[in-house]
Amino acid sequence: MEEHEREKGWLSGLNLSSQFLAAAAVVLCLSMAVLGTWINRQITRSVLAVSGSAGAAFLEAFVEPLVQDIGPDGRLPAESQKALDALLFDDQPIRRSIISVKIWRVDGTVIYVNEPKDLIGRKFVSADVARAAGGEVIAEFDDMTSGESAHEQKLGLSTIEVYAPLHRNTTGEVIAVGEIYENAEILDAQLELGVMRTWIVVCFTTLVMLTVLYLIVRRGSRLISRQRAELQARFRDSQQLAATNEELRLKAERARLDANAANEELIGRIGLDLHDGPIQILSLLMLRLGRLRSGGPTKETAAHTAAIEELTAGVIHELRVLSAGLVLPEIGDLGVREAIRLAAERHENLTGTRVDVEFGDLPKHVTGALKICIYRIVQESLNNAFKHAGGAGQRVHAELRGANIGLRIADSGGLAAEHRSPAGDGSRLGLRGIQSRVETFGGTIVIRSEAGGTVVDVELPISKLAQIEAGLKPVPAP
Repeated sequence: MEEHEREKGWLSGLNLSSQFLAAAAVVLCLSMAVLGTWINRQITRSVLAVSGSAGAAFLEAFVEPLVQDIGPDGRLPAESQKALDALLFDDQPIRRSIISVKIWRVDGTVIYVNEPKDLIGRKFVSADVARAAGGEVIAEFDDMTSGESAHEQKLGLSTIEVYAPLHRNTTGEVIAVGEIYENAEILDAQLELGVMRTWIVVCFTTLVMLTVLYLIVRRGSRLISRQRAELQARFRDSQQLAATNEELRLKAERARLDANAANEELIGRIGLDLHDGPIQILSLLMLRLGRLRSGGPTKETAAHTAAIEELTAGVIHELRVLSAGLVLPEIGDLGVREAIRLAAERHENLTGTRVDVEFGDLPKHVTGALKICIYRIVQESLNNAFKHAGGAGQRVHAELRGANIGLRIADSGGLAAEHRSPAGDGSRLGLRGIQSRVETFGGTIVIRSEAGGTVVDVELPISKLAQIEAGLKPVPAP
């Protein structure tokens, strides 16, 4: 196991072209070794086939006519033995290629050998003799391992041993088996030269193939490496760009929230200024008009004074309503639940109606601007419910919907349709104010008139900054 891991680690440390070179070298070398061995065997078989044919032809032409007189006892007559000895005499040209000749009975008994003569009459177990007796020509190269070939082994020569059947001329039956030993010194040298040349060609071919394939793979490997490096560089650049964009987005989000907070603070200051400035002046004016009236003026003065007092009271009422809507509620230290509940309780105290409030999962902390926006939406929606439904069935439900805060303000009557709010009605302005606030925070608002009343459904996204501050996992932008 450890050895396999070391080998795997060694290969993984090489580049693609080096891994290919190692794998291709093993595969090609093994393939070419098999091919070279097969070619050499085919050459040897071809040479043995030719030599076997030549040896069988020699036995058929020169030996077979001299064994036609084999007696019923399986012995070769003396005259035939002398003729064979004369054929294979040392001074004869045939002895340059033929080392020795043996004649076998089909049962494996030697009935003739040119030398040594002491083998005549001895019986050996030979599979080659049995196969030749069956009519097969057998040629073997340097296969002298049996006892009957001891003489040829002592000569120390490379030989080809050929077995061939010897037939009777009249009947064609196999009457004996001829065996010759051919001198294969020159053939052996040629075979060794041929084997060496074969291996040289195989090795050179393997080297050329391996070199060409390696150059191709190395070129592809370098191209892949360059493309990989470029992709990695682009990936790093894209990561840096994404990080920069995220940083800029967070800064823009923070600036937008700061702007919302500043707007709410400005509106609050305007409301306080209206309350402390014009409303106070008009209140003093009302006081002085009252004193003037109590001083006993004429009928005409009393009429003008009453008109001025009525007009001033109307202006004071409108300014107080306006300033009350502009002044920021004291919700800075409250959570989302407490801010919604505060808006509902104030509405109940002002109108004398009931508001059912339900909560789902909500974040504990959101930005101040978003909290004020939620407060204003609940406040204005309940005001509309009171104006158009008389406060019947007022209910508020707040929950967390993914990365959004969902608000659902409903009643049992309410704003049934758009035409029910005449032009210039305060409810129209209130709805536009709610829509403006929701759009500022990138949220959505849906107002539906149902059989059971009116439903205002709002979703406000929690900014990534607020999500981080609230401990929530930021949800990526689509």
